[in-house]
Amino acid sequence: MKQLLKLSAATIALIFTVAVTPFKTFAQNLDKPIPMDDSIRTGKLPNGMTYYIRRNIKPEHRAELRLAVDVGSMEENDDQQGLAHFNEHVSFDGTGEFKKNDIIDFFELSGVKFGADLNAYTSFDETVYKIQVPTDSERIFNKAIQIVYDWTHENLFDSSEIDKERGIVISERRLGLGAYQRMRDQYWPVLFKDSRYAERLPIGKLDVLENCKHSTLKQFYLDWYRPELMAVIIVGDIDVDKVEKMIKEKFSPIPNKPNARPLVPFEVPDNKELLIAKATDKEMPYTIVQLEVKHKKEYTRTLADLRRGITYDLFSNMLNNRLQELTKQENPPFIYAQAGIGEIVRTKDAFTARGVVKSGGVENGIETMLTEIERVKRYGFTPGEFERAKKEILRAEETQAAEGNGKTESSRYVQQYVQDFLEKEPSISIAFEYSFYKQYLPGIKVEEVNNIANEWIPDNGQNTVIIVQAPQKDSAALPSDVTIRDIFNKVKKENITPYIDKTNNSPLIAVKPTPGKVVDEKQIKELGITEWTLSNGVKVVLKPTDFKNDEVLFDAYRWGGSSLSSENDDMSASVSAQIIDQSGLGSFSSTTLEKALAGKVIQVSPQMGELSEGFNGQFAPEDMETAFQLLNLYFTQAKKDDTAFAAYMDQQKGSVQNQSVDPTTAFRDTIQVTMSQYNRRRRPYTVSLLNEIDQNKAFDFYKERFSDASGFTFFFVGSFKPETIKPLVEMYLGSLPAGNSPHMWKDVGIRPPTGVISKTIVKGKEPKSSVQIVFSGPCQFNRKNSRDMQALSSLLSIKLREQLRQVMSGVYGVGAGGSLTHYPIEEYRFNVAFGCAPERVNELVAATYQIIDSVKQFGAGDANIQKIKETLHRQHEVQLKENNFWLTAISQSYKDSLDLNDIINYDSWVDGLTNDDFKRLANQYLTMNNCAKFVLVPEQQ
Repeated sequence: MKQLLKLSAATIALIFTVAVTPFKTFAQNLDKPIPMDDSIRTGKLPNGMTYYIRRNIKPEHRAELRLAVDVGSMEENDDQQGLAHFNEHVSFDGTGEFKKNDIIDFFELSGVKFGADLNAYTSFDETVYKIQVPTDSERIFNKAIQIVYDWTHENLFDSSEIDKERGIVISERRLGLGAYQRMRDQYWPVLFKDSRYAERLPIGKLDVLENCKHSTLKQFYLDWYRPELMAVIIVGDIDVDKVEKMIKEKFSPIPNKPNARPLVPFEVPDNKELLIAKATDKEMPYTIVQLEVKHKKEYTRTLADLRRGITYDLFSNMLNNRLQELTKQENPPFIYAQAGIGEIVRTKDAFTARGVVKSGGVENGIETMLTEIERVKRYGFTPGEFERAKKEILRAEETQAAEGNGKTESSRYVQQYVQDFLEKEPSISIAFEYSFYKQYLPGIKVEEVNNIANEWIPDNGQNTVIIVQAPQKDSAALPSDVTIRDIFNKVKKENITPYIDKTNNSPLIAVKPTPGKVVDEKQIKELGITEWTLSNGVKVVLKPTDFKNDEVLFDAYRWGGSSLSSENDDMSASVSAQIIDQSGLGSFSSTTLEKALAGKVIQVSPQMGELSEGFNGQFAPEDMETAFQLLNLYFTQAKKDDTAFAAYMDQQKGSVQNQSVDPTTAFRDTIQVTMSQYNRRRRPYTVSLLNEIDQNKAFDFYKERFSDASGFTFFFVGSFKPETIKPLVEMYLGSLPAGNSPHMWKDVGIRPPTGVISKTIVKGKEPKSSVQIVFSGPCQFNRKNSRDMQALSSLLSIKLREQLRQVMSGVYGVGAGGSLTHYPIEEYRFNVAFGCAPERVNELVAATYQIIDSVKQFGAGDANIQKIKETLHRQHEVQLKENNFWLTAISQSYKDSLDLNDIINYDSWVDGLTNDDFKRLANQYLTMNNCAKFVLVPEQQ
């Protein structure tokens, strides 16, 4: 299915509202400290270690454990650069309780997935270990706490395991090599001039990773893994008293270290004048302009600090809305733009504004960015902008408060407590935060927010850095430092007019349509599913849930899609829904529609696939009618907007014009065209291809597919009652025109190649390769076969990781996964993908084939079958309480004519998996006589 890059100015946070606890009245003394959430049990052991414990039941029978260590790459000696991260890796290679890779084996046998549920990360200033474990097994939970204990001071540093892990860390570093890394190395020393942050990237230096002594690696651990620099955080379906007792008994005996090295904060010095950094690279696909204004670190510790944070949110919200509006004008200055205030490193905050621009658009991009900031500095924001921003921010708080303890995921809480420990900022209760916002947000004046620009963005360029990143081919056309300074100074003297806030106060639908009726009802009581047939033939499938208080997800489809277009018009057809989505509805432009919806929780997006068209999105129950009105308008009042189309085309062309220089894109495109046998509808995106898009043809195709609703099925899952949604379904869906004509997709003849294929793509300057092996062929589509493919994917992921990563130290990660397709023909595809050193490609590919052969001959083995079964059971247990799972499962059942009752038979299928099944599946799907191998290798330097 074709899908062009769809960029927006900022990620839209989906927010919902229901009734919440009444707000409290606060004392007027805002200098008081923010009160700690009293739902947290927190304390400090005699050795200085901190702990946080909270009971939370979403998801049920699960707990999130973290070990936060307040040190990272900034604490490394010169001969240790990269060893903070290396230590993190070694922690999984043997502890006092678990030898070698026993940690991973134990957890996988317990249904905990390595990477997703068991992982860690290292940054400049911190190292954090993560485990999500079941709590319905006391044995597993106790072992998890034991492992956290071991990580604090009992890592083994086994010599053979260190040398194996050395290759894995180097592989991870290799994956990060490329244009973005090389450009970062060019501008980072300017952004962090005279600071240790400019030279202590967590991934480290290659010569250190390759050659460091085991004793040097271990010394970092001995120096810095100390109880006073650590926190144990446990949130989940637990007994708080019991867990606190375990922590005190387990962790209190950990000794302090005499003559401990002091933990020193590393500052980023101020720069008195404007600094400029330009970075270019042969493989850079985009042109980016960026403004950074460094600022002293501000902490959120008092009520005044909390109120100040609200003003920053308002400022960022309104500025981002203006930048997004610019991306929708004809010949837009940005393909994408965003701005905001926040931390850039532990000791420094910054105002950041960045935009992706077209080639040749650097000067205009910089000037436009600076002009919009200057416009705010001179005139501030309008009352209309301010009121909309307040609505959106308060709505977000209402949503958070509405979900409360019972519906908020433990992962959200545990991350908050990690930051509480590392940043020394109190964790605020959701109820307190909402109450505070509700009391103080109305009292914030627009003048107060307007002053932020002057406070954070000085006219003289102090602490300001302008960064330009661009393809190397454009380097000669980039503005000089003198020109950039001239632009910076010129904007201060320009005649800039105030922002005009264009709005549309008309109702979305002036005259409500004549409703249809539900003429038939079917129920699947075991699953809580109801199906309605409306008088116009449209079907609606409903599953009310209580998983979230304010979430309703929906999907809709009808067969057809871009396959019904001619081959020459395929591009216009395939992007038609995207174009309509950016053009507004009825009397509303896209911009005025967004303003009209401010403070509402709605996402409604039309979709045009190759075989079907439809919608997806979500809404809060409170905004249900507005969401249905939008759905109705997409059928009845889609509009053609020349300006929106021109902006869309400029954005798309700007996003692809330099893609050919990117090795990853070249690799992906080669796979795509090869696996489609060079079908015209699978051509890689280029400016030339985009030029085939015709606005009139796109609009006409959309109207053809959506002017008649016959054949559509809508699916709604979430927090609603059928009797509440029914009148809206009848009015806004039941009233849609529908001729009850048949609708079906057309087979456009795209087929994978047969036989053995091997292609090598030579692209890139870094010493790294990418490998993808694709197995494909015919199969029978049904639910069991789809699930079987899931099991085979799990097995290959485990076995390939164990061999290629843990034994051979040849990769950082390896992916293995397959899927079945029902239409237009029944077929499967199974991919294996990894990155590695070029000189090891043949060795690792051969090892991959050997693993596949061993599965064909011997199957999975008892241990792996247990791992797979436990993981699948545990994952499904959580999924059954998620709206998204049910929406996908129900809609796919309808699309593929599958028995809905099979959804609840998943555990029986898992329990029935045998070793013979895995042998059969490997022989069926991983056939070497129908296999394509693609290898990306660097150019000769």
